Amino acid sequence: MLEVSGLNVRYGKSHVVFDLDLKVEDGQLLALLGRNGAGKTTTLMGIIGLLPGATGGVSVGGRELGRRPAYRRAKAGIAYVPSGARCFPNLTVAENLDIAAHRNGRGDWTRQRVYEMFPKLELLSANMAAGLSGGERQMLAVGRALMSNPQVLLLDEPTEGLAPVVVQAIGQLLRDLKKTGVAILLAEQNHQVALRVADQAAFMEKGKIVEQLAADKAKGSEILHRILGV
Repeated sequence: MLEVSGLNVRYGKSHVVFDLDLKVEDGQLLALLGRNGAGKTTTLMGIIGLLPGATGGVSVGGRELGRRPAYRRAKAGIAYVPSGARCFPNLTVAENLDIAAHRNGRGDWTRQRVYEMFPKLELLSANMAAGLSGGERQMLAVGRALMSNPQVLLLDEPTEGLAPVVVQAIGQLLRDLKKTGVAILLAEQNHQVALRVADQAAFMEKGKIVEQLAADKAKGSEILHRILGV
């Protein structure tokens, strides 16, 4: 569903991501693993089109989007959840969801369906997003992305800064999302969570994918030890 070919990203004169290729199928989760500074977040931002210094091919369902601005890529089926569970703090939970609603014939995500996946959000629907806990904001950020009925979901460090019990809940959320058929590209520092839910793991080092393995083979592998030091 998502295919990236020859992605290069530059910040000014600094070349950060080099000739990156990857593919994520429907209902598949590809985990992008690497140390801080390896280029994971930059890769996601390059795919969604938020960095003017990005070049290369990006296609969704065979539709080439590499020359299109971010809002066009979003309309074409890519949803991006940045790190930090960013929400509109002065809007309610329900308003945060409704503002992202996009009927495009690709799916049937509605506010009620999001509430079925995240029952806690329904209880908090009238609450301002500014008052939510970190885990609740993460659920809201993912729910808001789903309201656009995406074919591809880009997730950047969804477990960052969360308590262990919430991290476990995020892991279950990722398993549930795979069942909906959406293609998921997950950039994650917590390799244990990532490898439990991923189908494939791609290891990044200095802006390049240096190896890609089935997630079960990546556990305890030499590349895991070398790249992440575990």
